[in-house]
Amino acid sequence: MKTRYLPLYMLLTCLAWMFTACIDDDFTTSPNDVLTFSTDTINFDTIFTDMATPTMKLKVFNHSDKSLRISSITLGKGSSSGFIVNVDGLSGTTFTDTELRGNDSLFVFVMANVVETGQLQPVEARDSLVFVTNGVKQHVKLLAQTQDAKRLRGVVINSDTLLTAEKPFIVYDSLVVAPTATLTIEPGATLHFYNGAKLDVYGKLIAEGLPGMPVTLRGHRLDRMFDNLPYDNLAGQWGGIRFHEGSFDNRITHARVRGTTWGIVCDSTDLQYPVLSIYNSIIHNSTENLVDIQCGRVSIVNSELSDAGRSVLSVHKGVVDVTHCTLVNYYFYDIVKGAIVNTPTCEELIEWQVNLTLNNCLIAGSGSPLSEGDFTGSNVYLNSCLIAGVDGTDDINFIHTMWNGEPKFWLIDTENYLYDYRLGSSESDAIGWGAASYVNDSTATDMYGVSRAERIDVGAYQYTVNSPSYEDEEENPSL
Repeated sequence: MKTRYLPLYMLLTCLAWMFTACIDDDFTTSPNDVLTFSTDTINFDTIFTDMATPTMKLKVFNHSDKSLRISSITLGKGSSSGFIVNVDGLSGTTFTDTELRGNDSLFVFVMANVVETGQLQPVEARDSLVFVTNGVKQHVKLLAQTQDAKRLRGVVINSDTLLTAEKPFIVYDSLVVAPTATLTIEPGATLHFYNGAKLDVYGKLIAEGLPGMPVTLRGHRLDRMFDNLPYDNLAGQWGGIRFHEGSFDNRITHARVRGTTWGIVCDSTDLQYPVLSIYNSIIHNSTENLVDIQCGRVSIVNSELSDAGRSVLSVHKGVVDVTHCTLVNYYFYDIVKGAIVNTPTCEELIEWQVNLTLNNCLIAGSGSPLSEGDFTGSNVYLNSCLIAGVDGTDDINFIHTMWNGEPKFWLIDTENYLYDYRLGSSESDAIGWGAASYVNDSTATDMYGVSRAERIDVGAYQYTVNSPSYEDEEENPSL
């Protein structure tokens, strides 16, 4: 009975032989047959030392019809390299006799593994991947700017504390300012918040940068989601800042706060004392409301409030003064679920005695600029403001309004996620529309020091004919 299976066995054997014979396992040894690569340089940009880094991918091609035997793949600095390589699922610094069939490719994965440098400034880490094929050496450069950082884990500030600008900080969970303490952040300091981390202020926060030396609060991811989309441009990278009940006299000046989930929240508190003052700052990109005032006395001057999944400014109750600010919302990660400036109903505005004043402000975006309803009888006033996208007529609440104005921003490029909300054209309706009565020592110049002496443009920025310069704005959220 067994002999009946012999012909079938021989047939299967022949088919297997024929199939394998179709694969050309001949190896070329010609020095003209070498590898090509998807890139000649793998650049990690800036990375923190002693922290896991994203994995970069290199694709290696064999365009020859015959197979290649890669004699070795090595890191130029060997075991002292600041990088780790993975080939075919194996990690190491040296790989030998890696076979690559004709017209095929393989992936090489690279991670940085850089120890603390002990330096204040970034230190360049440099190495190369060396491929030897048919006696020919080929190199792919590996580059990274490595930065030491100070780690803050579960820190509660119980006494007056200064965070300096010597090294950036990485906040891993909650940074809490106790009721009796003041946290001061000096000019040029940067706090990188880990996913879900937040800043809870029960005491006082003084974050006062200088022109060209802003205080920066942002997420910890320094890499990119896509080639044209840094994680730094994404909302929801960290929790945000919350000023709890009983926190007063907080100041944020020349700061950049971006990439949050709930932005800046001011809890309900006594209206007798100022809760928060914001000057010359950019608050940018929040999943929820960007600035959310439950009840408090708040002043926002010469600042940009931009892009939120809900409202850019949401006022529930309190005394809020907003002067020479650009309030704009072109949030592109989701459908925007609120007006740019959100307020209660007219009845609630009157009942709760809400006082909201916007002076020489610019309001624009892809959604509704203001909450629906009538402000008649309320203490909501818009003085010499530009409101884009809607028509209207002036009344006791809207005074000297540029209705349906065209701000003509410098750049809105949704395809490449690039936004610059400075005035970009001499034809902008914002130019010269502002009222002189709202210019004082705090607003005599715009955020970048451009004078308003000869002309008063509405919003946070004066129009200038020169193209924007970012020499002092390396962390610019858009570019």
